[in-house]
Amino acid sequence: MDILNEYYNKNNSNIKGIDSLSSIYKTTRERIIKHLSVDNNIKENMKTAAADLYFLYYSSLSYIKNEKNNNGFLENIRNNMIKLEKSDEFKKEKIYTGLNDKLSMLYSIDFIKKLNENIKKNQEKNQNSGNNDMNGMVNDAMKDASRKIETADKIERLMKTNQPGGRLANKDEIPLDELMDLTDRVLNVENADKIISTANKLFDIMPKFTKKMKSRSNTGELGGYYKTLHISNVLSRELAMPDEIFYSRIINGFTGKEKMLLSEGAYYILLDKSGSMYEGDKTVWSRSVALSLFKIAKMKNRKYFLRFFDNRPHELMDNPYDIINALLTIEANKGTCIETALITSIRDLKNTKLSSKTNTIIIITDGEDKINTDIVSRELSKIDVNIISVMINGYNEGLKKISEKYLNAKLNEEGALKLLSIAKSF
Repeated sequence: MDILNEYYNKNNSNIKGIDSLSSIYKTTRERIIKHLSVDNNIKENMKTAAADLYFLYYSSLSYIKNEKNNNGFLENIRNNMIKLEKSDEFKKEKIYTGLNDKLSMLYSIDFIKKLNENIKKNQEKNQNSGNNDMNGMVNDAMKDASRKIETADKIERLMKTNQPGGRLANKDEIPLDELMDLTDRVLNVENADKIISTANKLFDIMPKFTKKMKSRSNTGELGGYYKTLHISNVLSRELAMPDEIFYSRIINGFTGKEKMLLSEGAYYILLDKSGSMYEGDKTVWSRSVALSLFKIAKMKNRKYFLRFFDNRPHELMDNPYDIINALLTIEANKGTCIETALITSIRDLKNTKLSSKTNTIIIITDGEDKINTDIVSRELSKIDVNIISVMINGYNEGLKKISEKYLNAKLNEEGALKLLSIAKSF
């Protein structure tokens, strides 16, 4: 056995069920530490503690050793791991960290990062007193890491959409570094966690609408039933009727399935971020709905664009990370100019490869400024696009005239589901 193996084989690891000499354990130690800057004098202990916690969260095969660890630092970690494993919080967290490499890594990384910060602060504060509350520092780091993975799980759920047929849409899965960064941002922004929770709750209720979705065929989409005299379009069961019924149907019509050619383009969300949109529940409702629409777009394999506007249109976003980051962190300010935002969105779609497809612009605003409907209608005539206008606590005559659907939003679950149901039908 070489020197490195002898080192690993000492009383370092606090877990059983995972061989601390295995390549997967050694690799995990190194993967975690790559994301951190830790003092060399505690680096090896930190790597072992992090790997142990990773496998405790990730694997159902791992469990904590009963034997005391001769390493004082790691013995403290072991005692806290025992308390952690018995807690209700851990049992809940294990549901979404089990076999989830990303969340298990995030927990371990954040734990070591927080513990390292705590140790440095303690050393600076108690340089002369010798006070070293290691137990408190470990406990604090574990609580901080638990808070992070709970939020990170909610963010991951926004990215992972179960598509019809059970297929999981993972092509836009968020990388670990971006997930860590976004989690930190969300925890420091007012209402961000509430927006995520509301969006995920709305989407969890959405299955009641999936039954109403049109079933795809190679030639378009199937809609409702209708009467037809064309034998080629009738349902198979209609051809198996007794003779007297069959001949009657020749005269009166058979039951067929309506075929509609539908080429789905994009959902383009125009979201008002003027100062008044920060009042009451406007921000939480509008942004959670926008996130739910993002998930619907993924389910329907549609492109999703997001553009905020106030007194001017802001940057156009179509990257999943940028969209979620913006919806959770961008603050509201300034006034409202709906007309410019609408014209910009129409021209954006016209300049894409989606211009020949059926696109839907969904504008969410509380603005009552006037719109030149002639100018907007002229732009709309150049592209196949439907407009759904969602008015929050106000009325806009111009928007109503140019919209396929115009809603006075109820800032509650019922109002959100109504909009989502309408959006899915476009």
